[in-house]
Amino acid sequence: MANLVVKKQDGSLLFDTGKITYGLVKSGNLRVIETWWRRNFKGGNVDPNWGGNWTGSGVSPNVALSDVIYGFTVVGATSPIVFLTGSGCLQGTKISGDSMTFLYTNASISTKFYCFDLMKDALAGSPYLKTRQADGSMTFNSLQLALNVVAAIQAPAPTGTQETLYPIPSGSRPYANAVLTVEQRQTPPSYQSNIFTAKVTINIKAGVEYAAYLPWSRGCQIWLYGVNETKNTYRYGGSEGCGGTVGGIQFMFGPAGGTPEDYPVVVTGTPMPPSFSQVPTDRLPTALVIETASLPFPFN
Repeated sequence: MANLVVKKQDGSLLFDTGKITYGLVKSGNLRVIETWWRRNFKGGNVDPNWGGNWTGSGVSPNVALSDVIYGFTVVGATSPIVFLTGSGCLQGTKISGDSMTFLYTNASISTKFYCFDLMKDALAGSPYLKTRQADGSMTFNSLQLALNVVAAIQAPAPTGTQETLYPIPSGSRPYANAVLTVEQRQTPPSYQSNIFTAKVTINIKAGVEYAAYLPWSRGCQIWLYGVNETKNTYRYGGSEGCGGTVGGIQFMFGPAGGTPEDYPVVVTGTPMPPSFSQVPTDRLPTALVIETASLPFPFN
C-alpha cells in the first residue's frame, strides 16, 4: 500500500502514514481520586501469601497509614499513553464502561498530564489531511495534535541498593546521585501519609518544559530509620515513576499505593534519609520525552 512520508528540512521524519500515529486527547492537572490504606500483617502462624491475613492499618496521626491516589479519567480511548510534568508513579488503571481512570501515587494536584491515543476521525473542522489503512482504520488526522517525541532517556543505574538483609546503609540510592527526601502530608479525614522518595534529574535544555512517559517501571523495598534507632522503623514496597520538569526530566521511586508495611513504629526525632533495596539492575527503563509548549492546557 502506498504511504505518504513527510520530512522536515533537516531530513528528520515528521510523519509516515504507514505507521501508527498518536494524537493528544486530553490534558490537565491530576486530581485526588481516592485513598488506599496500607496493609499490616496480622502476625502469628498464618499464611502471608493470603490477602485476608493483611489488614487495613486504621487511623492514627503518628503512623504512615495511607496513600493518596491522584489521577484523571479519559473517555473513549483505545490505547492511551500518558506523559507527566511533575511527580507521579503509575499504580494502574480502572475501567468502567467506556471510561479509563489512571491512578498515581507520589503526585499532587500540581502534576500535569498529557494523554495521547491512537488518532481517530472524531474531530470536526477543515481543512484537514486524513489517511487510513486498507481496513479503514485511521493512521493520521491533521485535526489532532500529533505526539512528537524529542528524546528517549534511560534511567541511571542504582548505587549501593542491592543488600537484601538488614541493616542497609542509610541513604542507599536507587539512582546514582539521587536526592532522598522525607515528607509528611496531612490529608483529611485525620490520617497521615509519609512520603519517602528518591529523585534524580536529567537535564536536557534550560528553560524548556518537558513531559515524560515511562513505558514500564520497577519495584523496590524502602527502609527508614529514626535518629539513634537500632532497628528500621518502616519497611514497605516502592514503585518507580518519571515526569518532566522545566529544563529536563526526573526519575523517582516512592511508596507503592496500598503497600504492605511492617514495623509501623513511630519515628522519634528527625528521620534519617530513606534507603532503597532490591532495585532490579539487569534492565533499566527508558523514558520518552516531549516538549509541552505547543500543547494546549487544559484540553479535553
